[in-house]
Amino acid sequence: MQVSNSSSQTLPVDEPTVIAQQGKLASLRFNPQLEPGFLDYLHGKMSSRAGVVACSTVCFMPLFMWVDLAFLPEAIHQHTVPIRVMVMVMVISILWYACRPGRIAPGRAFVAMNVGYVCSGLMVIMVIGASRLVTTPVPVSHDGLYLVLLAGFFLLGLPMRHAVVGSWIIVFCYLITEFLLGASRYQLISAQLFLGSFAAIGSLGAYIYEYMMRSAYLNECLLEAARARAESESQSKTRFLATASHDLRQPLHAMSLFIQHLDERVTEPESRLTVKRLGDSTHLLQAMLNSLLDISRLSVGMVTPQLRTFNLQPWLRRLIGTLVASARERDIRMQLVCPKHSAVHADPVLLERLVRNYLNNALIHANATDVRVEVSREGSFARIAIVDNGCGLDEADQGRIFEEFTQLHNPARTLDKGVGLGLSICRQLLRLLDYPSGIHSAPGQGARFWFEVPAGVWKEEPRELREPAVKVINGLVGLVENDRINREATETLLRQWGCEVVSYETAEQALHGLEQQPVDLLLSDFRLEGQMDGLDLIHKLRAEGLYGGPAALVTADTSESLLEAARLADVGVIYKPVLPARLRRMVQKLMVAATES
Repeated sequence: MQVSNSSSQTLPVDEPTVIAQQGKLASLRFNPQLEPGFLDYLHGKMSSRAGVVACSTVCFMPLFMWVDLAFLPEAIHQHTVPIRVMVMVMVISILWYACRPGRIAPGRAFVAMNVGYVCSGLMVIMVIGASRLVTTPVPVSHDGLYLVLLAGFFLLGLPMRHAVVGSWIIVFCYLITEFLLGASRYQLISAQLFLGSFAAIGSLGAYIYEYMMRSAYLNECLLEAARARAESESQSKTRFLATASHDLRQPLHAMSLFIQHLDERVTEPESRLTVKRLGDSTHLLQAMLNSLLDISRLSVGMVTPQLRTFNLQPWLRRLIGTLVASARERDIRMQLVCPKHSAVHADPVLLERLVRNYLNNALIHANATDVRVEVSREGSFARIAIVDNGCGLDEADQGRIFEEFTQLHNPARTLDKGVGLGLSICRQLLRLLDYPSGIHSAPGQGARFWFEVPAGVWKEEPRELREPAVKVINGLVGLVENDRINREATETLLRQWGCEVVSYETAEQALHGLEQQPVDLLLSDFRLEGQMDGLDLIHKLRAEGLYGGPAALVTADTSESLLEAARLADVGVIYKPVLPARLRRMVQKLMVAATES
């Protein structure tokens, strides 16, 4: 018979319910919500002792059979030995039956174990009583019952009520047997005193044992409730991040595109300065949003490294090249010291964020005139160090700078120095990637931030072909975007670059429209209204032969799963809010691919 133990799991157990039961431990009874779960818990603990109980039975029972054969007359041991064998088989059978959590109900298991326990005690009483009927070389006392009671109170792990009831039944049966056999008053009082005291002490021990078990169960429930609450909060934070990542990026994306449109149309100097400041503020807001989302995604474990091997020197040269203009504005010289044949096995996106944050910290906060990226080989690792000759840090500040929203030299919290999350993100990335790291610095002597990355095998890279400079982009672009403002902003910018644009609000409209009017390039948002998302739309267009050219997703969804799915489908991905220059480069690249195909 299979009994489901799901009764204890039908209702969720919360912390207030568990805490309320801590005051009821003395009664050894929980409320109906917790009691079934505790019985399952106690059943599991009892079952874990089955091996010890079985070994004890198999070892001690033959020993007592030998004692019967050695010291009891044949008229007695010819009965006691078979009875011991029967009890041993019965006990083993009961152990097999009762110690199967999930397949036998706890109540039945406890009753079965108690029956086996009482039968063992009655067997010992029978042997003692039989030995009193004849003359034996060694007097047989009730000492053997102590072993049985000891097992019932402490070894079997029965609930207190079962252990106490079974033990006192054994004690009373023995006293009744002694009375029926004509024991003297002294013998009865002595047996009653010693066995009764032992049973009373055992009852107290059984009570303490179950009290401890119930306390341990409540602690486990509290841990489980805390874990469930933490998972729920983590899921809530994940949902918030997904919503924030999408909804907050959407208006920023439209702002960036409209500002670029204004920048290319406005000619009056004062207005151009206003547009530039508006663009700088938008880029700053975008950087702040990215930092906040990054630190949150890292803290809830939403980031999974995608490892590959790549050559380090050209990769670092390209990365530093994107920061040269910022360094030049601050009169800072940037250098790269890296062996030509260095390679690493890492996630290039996460490693770029790590190095870029360290470099931004040196450029913005160190008050340096010289910043270097140094690479050296340390065994099976490549050590990357970001070195500056700035103001340096004392020992106390070396720990503080990695805390969220900490800026040592920005008491006014001016926004041009960020929000103080760059090095905190570095710390989270180092923990995620399990990279050894450190900092060497002293006041007035600059700073050296270093970390070690697993080295890879260097390979010769093919020369990169320069993309032809395209001032005007010619071609018809199909744009699928359900947000009206983003759709209008993208249309305006694409037409300004020379493209013809046909736009659709839903995937269904795009399917019908592209059947009538082929396009050279398809740009689609990922989250669309209706049954299909942007990637489903591209798959269906290709499957039905309506469109087989280059395609890209312009999306605010930054999940790893979407990036991997797009890569497998050979679909480009660019994230909102997108820089207009980056969007233009992608459109140019895909248009060139369309003409070559």
